[in-house]
Amino acid sequence: MNRYKVVSPAPPPDAHIARLLDDSKGSASNRYFDDIIPLGESEVQDALLREVKRHRYWKTSAFKKMQFERLEMLSCLHYVLESFTEARSTSEAAEAVNPGQLLDHATTSITNPWDYEVQPSRMFTDQVRVLEMPGSSTINPCSVCNSEGTYHCFHCRGYGTDKCNFCRGTGMKSGVAHPAVYTHPMVATFPHADLTRGYASSSTAMVRQGANQTYGLGTPMHFMSKTGVPPPGIGTHDLCYMCHGRGVKECHHCKGGGKKPCTACAGTGSVRNYTKLKVYFKTERSEFFTESEVPEKLLAQVKGKEIFCEEQPYVLPISKYHVEEVNEKSKLFCAQHLQNSMGTCRVIQQRHCLVAIPVCKVYYTLGKTKGTFYVYGNERQCYVPSFPSKCVIL
Repeated sequence: MNRYKVVSPAPPPDAHIARLLDDSKGSASNRYFDDIIPLGESEVQDALLREVKRHRYWKTSAFKKMQFERLEMLSCLHYVLESFTEARSTSEAAEAVNPGQLLDHATTSITNPWDYEVQPSRMFTDQVRVLEMPGSSTINPCSVCNSEGTYHCFHCRGYGTDKCNFCRGTGMKSGVAHPAVYTHPMVATFPHADLTRGYASSSTAMVRQGANQTYGLGTPMHFMSKTGVPPPGIGTHDLCYMCHGRGVKECHHCKGGGKKPCTACAGTGSVRNYTKLKVYFKTERSEFFTESEVPEKLLAQVKGKEIFCEEQPYVLPISKYHVEEVNEKSKLFCAQHLQNSMGTCRVIQQRHCLVAIPVCKVYYTLGKTKGTFYVYGNERQCYVPSFPSKCVIL
């Protein structure tokens, strides 16, 4: 059984940030931006035909009568900045000592959790690594059981016996105390609960005679121990077949021993205390779409042409792209990610990408009706702003 106590999250060293910033200064001169390829009319027709087949009440005949007046090629820029960060925290833990377990007598005296190198299994993937700090293990007496390895059973108060649930502590198969037993002058006791050793629903007043002779008051076994003969008018077939007239049974929590093994030390009386190191790898993501008539939730599901991508320990914001809004958002996101990591975590790797999603605005004529729809993404998805009802063709 492990028990944890969180001490504190450990802040990363400031020298790590300064060193990675110096390594990233030469990345801005190698940047290259590309353009996108426009869509043709045949691609627009294929995209609209696939969209028509997806809807039950849209007919292909109406699609064939549609005339395209003009194709306006647009693009939506999608900028994404991702920071793969690492945070660490320490906690005190304890576990039972296994037989034959030896301590790790490490020669190091390092107490700073950031002095240990921990590598993630995969970059830009959220994960948690749990490690034990070397040289922090010690063997101590168990404070729960005072090094005894056992503690008293709470259910039976250490007696090892409990009221029989089948006869309700009466010793009779019928569950009702027999008058010939509790009215006898040598017994003169009705079966009742003993509140000093448990609850009324789970305990009964009993008598102990030796290690294995325990019976409840007012039971047939109590009668036979006092008189030496069985109760008159009661046979063995009338006795409870579980407790045989005793009115008590073995406690099923401690198996009749009155004590239970300590769960903290697993009955050994000693625990191993050590410092547990938790390493949290997390990806912080910020994204931005330039203004477009296609909803952002649809644009996020498609791919575009990657016109710029860079991955560095610390990336520098975009500053020379011809769309000034992209430059401003890149500068803002880089500053926010750096600010969020100060004092709480450290950035292992950063990457930012600028993707141009092709968007084609199509002006069409269908009879006397004019309208527009959009074809977007490398997958050539189609978006119609006003979906027609089932009573309208298109």
